[in-house]
Amino acid sequence: MEWKNLLSKHHFKEEQENDVIYRNDYDTIICSTLFRRLQDKAQVFPLDDDDYVRTRLTHSLEVSAIGKKLGEYVFKKIRKAKIDSWFDEHTEKSFSDVLLCAGLVHDIGNPPFGHFGEYAIREWFQKNLSDLSLGNRKITDILTSWQLHDLYFFEGNAQSLRLLSKTPYLGRMNGFNLSYEVLGTIMKYPISSEDLVSNNPNQFKKMGYNFSERNLFEDINRSLGMHGNRHPLSYLLEAADDIAYRTSDLEDAMVKKVISFQQIIDVFRQYKEKLDTKENGAEAVRNCMSKLDDMYQEEVAKNGRKAELTSVQRWNQYAQGVMIKDVGDAFVKNYDKIMRGTYKEDLFEHTVSGHLIRAISELSEKLIYTSSVKTRTELFGRRVIDSLLSQFMPAAVVYDTGTPITFIEERTIDTVSEFYKSMYHSEAQGKDEWEKLYLRILMITDYISGMTDNYAKRLYQELFV
Repeated sequence: MEWKNLLSKHHFKEEQENDVIYRNDYDTIICSTLFRRLQDKAQVFPLDDDDYVRTRLTHSLEVSAIGKKLGEYVFKKIRKAKIDSWFDEHTEKSFSDVLLCAGLVHDIGNPPFGHFGEYAIREWFQKNLSDLSLGNRKITDILTSWQLHDLYFFEGNAQSLRLLSKTPYLGRMNGFNLSYEVLGTIMKYPISSEDLVSNNPNQFKKMGYNFSERNLFEDINRSLGMHGNRHPLSYLLEAADDIAYRTSDLEDAMVKKVISFQQIIDVFRQYKEKLDTKENGAEAVRNCMSKLDDMYQEEVAKNGRKAELTSVQRWNQYAQGVMIKDVGDAFVKNYDKIMRGTYKEDLFEHTVSGHLIRAISELSEKLIYTSSVKTRTELFGRRVIDSLLSQFMPAAVVYDTGTPITFIEERTIDTVSEFYKSMYHSEAQGKDEWEKLYLRILMITDYISGMTDNYAKRLYQELFV
């Protein structure tokens, strides 16, 4: 892969030269409705009244900022190392600004109620799709294997690509029409749901695009010269995401009183004790973890207000600096493999930061993600999504078919936002009936996954309570 292709300002829909907003990815993103909606989508704690904890919006802003820092660090390291002449001929901004924009939209396709919402949508399709029929044929007999897999393995990453390329924007049906360099960067998994099941030599964990975006993916893949590999910047975006949410989850969980400062100290102590002293970098890992207690003692000594929380906030900033350096160094070290598309690890492997991530992960899985505070709202979210899909999906199946539709089904479709219905009609033009059926199902999936947490809750209460 070569940067002259990978950093392409090409768009799938070329606009007139006076359409300045379509030439500036950053302006396009921050002025959009879908981006603003992230302020009411959960990062970790759904339907939270505390305006301190992160939402998808604040998380995305943090990922964007960290991604830009990573881009700047890597650019300088590669230019100094003289391992690729492209970096001598271009500016740091042309490299890091892609990560700035990709960080803003990397989660834009995530449904309400966080990752639990993704599981709820998948589960609904896996359990209920076979019960739906059009005429005397089951839906599962009409749709192709690829289309069915899109639904059974619903994925926020693939949904992001779909929304960015298909939603109405400023009255036009071109989506955000972002540059290919940004779209390529957000595709963490350059694989379809069909290949995920039957042809996955890279062992990707999730799909990256739907059947409906297959042509766009192929165009991005060809134009950027990715050859079916991950875009090199996707590794840095993935790392920025990990850095942002791993550190912020500790802080938010403390504010929510889900975990205590002492529990963090205890987990770090236990991790240090089981760390092999002969392992390369073991002492550096211990020093990084011990910094948290040192910072706490400093806050106590100066009678600092909220010493425990402040020390965690300070440590988060310190840890992010360590992680950015480790990730950047790992990217440069593995540069040739990344550019050849043969690098299969994440950038935290064999680094001090990798140990920090694992320690925080152990704490999060044990105490944060399984907390009753989080689980109760997630289970409510599952009921919301399950009920809305069960209400809207049967009506969508017969919508726009000429098949007799009941009064209730007609009123149900009337409830669907014109935003998503216009998206369906634009996309369905000239398509065969079986593909239109698939697109109507996606219309409802788009509608429900595009809801904010509180809008989904209100609609559920209006319809079912």
